[in-house]
Amino acid sequence: MEESNVRRRIAQLEALLRKAYGDCRALQVQLDESRIQVRQLESERLDKLQLADRLAATNAEAAELMAELEERNASLRTSNLELARANANAAELMAIVEIREDENQRLTRSLSSANARAAELVAEREIELEEKERLNKKLVKEISERRKAERENAALAAQLKVANEELDRLATLDALTDLLNRRGLARELDAELHRAARTGTQIGVLFADFDDFKNINERFGHSGGDVALKEVGRRMKASLRSTDHLARVGGDEFLALLPAVERETLGIIASRLHQSACTEPVWIRDEEVRVTISAAAALLPADVTSLDGILGLTCNAQKKSKETGKNRVTFVE
Repeated sequence: MEESNVRRRIAQLEALLRKAYGDCRALQVQLDESRIQVRQLESERLDKLQLADRLAATNAEAAELMAELEERNASLRTSNLELARANANAAELMAIVEIREDENQRLTRSLSSANARAAELVAEREIELEEKERLNKKLVKEISERRKAERENAALAAQLKVANEELDRLATLDALTDLLNRRGLARELDAELHRAARTGTQIGVLFADFDDFKNINERFGHSGGDVALKEVGRRMKASLRSTDHLARVGGDEFLALLPAVERETLGIIASRLHQSACTEPVWIRDEEVRVTISAAAALLPADVTSLDGILGLTCNAQKKSKETGKNRVTFVE
């Protein structure tokens, strides 16, 4: 806006200057003509006195014209000074404009360079985003596969735990009667010995075997003997307390552990076990077979801590039950 005003002012001054020059030339022509007339009048002064007044008027008019010319020359000088200042200002403005144009060009080049770099960065960013997206997809897939594998591992671990528990159960159970076997009873004996040591209670034991079990096997075969073993084992198990442990420790031999028991209670449980096994006959192949057992009962001494020790402890009492007519319980004295 400032540059436009300067240019308009310069144009006005140039027009005024041209007008002043034109006026000066016109005045100069008039002055030249006046001088010619003066010379003619002077040459004719003697002869033409009547021209004196006109000459004086012409001179006066010439003086006025000269004064006007001087005034216009002064105005012209002023205009020239203003024009010079305007030209200087215009030069300064042009220099500023050129500087700004240079700055604009520099900024334009910088902006172009920045835009090019920005485009490169955008392209690199897009490549990075594509790579990140690919990696994210790969990671999601890996996480999904890992979670699937973890679920499968958890399922396998659960199955393995169940299988191990089942194996442990099978390893501690008698396959025929589903009672404890020697290994299982040995584990329970260790636990009960520790419990008895903490509580100061006694452990009772009952050792029992069939009377004349060989006759059952000879009459009905081993399958018939198995039926008798399973049924008598079930009956003896049912006669015991929930805290007691019953195991098949031999062909027709059973051993029970009775924790936290006194002699009187031991006698009651022994009698109940004996009656449960012998009161009712066992059905083998649609035949009633009377089954009896001989048993030995004892309170476990502190120095007996193994199954072999228990069997040794009850051995003599068991023999006594057999020798005194079988089908009875004998206490270890």
